[in-house]
Amino acid sequence: MSPNVHESLDAERVARLFKALIQNAFDVIKVVDTSNRTIFTSPSVTAVLGYDPRELLGTNPLAYVHPEDTDLALRALERVKQSMGVVRVGAIRARHKDGSWRTIEATVQNLVDDEDVRGVVMNYRDITERVSVELELRRTHDRCEKAFQNSPDSITISYLDTGEFVEANDGFVRITGYARNEVIGRTSLELGIWKDPQRRRELAETLAREGHVRDFPMDVVIKDGSTRSCVVSAELIELDGRRCLLAVTRDMTDVRLADERLRETTEKLRRDHVEMVRKNIALNEVLEHLQKEKDQYRHELCCNVENLVLPMLNRLRDERAIPAAEYDRLTQTLNKVTGLHIDQFKNNISKLTPRELDILEMIGAGRSSKQIAEGLGLSPQTVHKHRQSIRRKLQIDHREINLAAYLRSQK
Repeated sequence: MSPNVHESLDAERVARLFKALIQNAFDVIKVVDTSNRTIFTSPSVTAVLGYDPRELLGTNPLAYVHPEDTDLALRALERVKQSMGVVRVGAIRARHKDGSWRTIEATVQNLVDDEDVRGVVMNYRDITERVSVELELRRTHDRCEKAFQNSPDSITISYLDTGEFVEANDGFVRITGYARNEVIGRTSLELGIWKDPQRRRELAETLAREGHVRDFPMDVVIKDGSTRSCVVSAELIELDGRRCLLAVTRDMTDVRLADERLRETTEKLRRDHVEMVRKNIALNEVLEHLQKEKDQYRHELCCNVENLVLPMLNRLRDERAIPAAEYDRLTQTLNKVTGLHIDQFKNNISKLTPRELDILEMIGAGRSSKQIAEGLGLSPQTVHKHRQSIRRKLQIDHREINLAAYLRSQK
């Protein structure tokens, strides 16, 4: 076989190879002439934009570009026509056959002078999902950045092996008084932030053992030399291939002071309450003593009137030693005195014996004579005698007056 035949077979094989590559490539290949008319589109355009390649023959590719991106695409075409190089076009939006917009990334090369091409070659691929992911990542990053910077708590990132600060938020600046550029690249030990370095070692041991720390109490020495009471939560993270410590520190100084003031106030109120109770007890004792003296005075006065004055007046009246009018005036005066200053019922109660007081209490509770007798181990006759004595001492003369009802009326 002659060399020309071999060359012909090789050329055919190469042509078939390129055809297969174009037909099965994921990227779209498009060729436009100098008038921006499409003269070729690879089959992959169907998968990317939904069109049949034949639909696009003779069309201007700019007609499928989003209006906001048309200027960018046009400048790229004009630039590539003026040179023989390759122009990379940024992300632009192209209309899918279903009416939606897909984001594509394209490169454009001028092959107008190539006899086999005679046009501008465009290669583009669908990057819609990638752009969407990147956009979401940017949004997530922005949200995290805002949360990081705007947090009222101190948030820092430091290298685990060296302890150098990599990042610090505004909360750290506000709590410690250090500017951000004063701490980046330095360690907490260099800054003297830990009032008790032993607490830092305990934190490191807990991190090494458990991988995280929650609400670890610490005293922070800030830039002006004063101390703030804080709690720190920390965990290990990886940043750019290096293990780092993410620490969130909350200033609890004001809360601690408020708690202390609350405890002091509570303790003062407790002491005041105890003192007030003590004073009330003393006052009650004084009032009780005064009441006893008052009751004793009333009792003595009543006894003197009943046992001395009234019998004497009665005898004088019987002996006609005083006129009847004088007797009436004196007895009325005594009645007024005893009525104004003597609680007759209490005075009469004081005349009862202990047994009579027990029976009186049971009568007031609604017990019958039989129940009283059984409760106190007495005979019904004895209970009856006690009831008669009680009525007499309480000066209940009318038999139709119920003793239990009378007791209720005195409450």
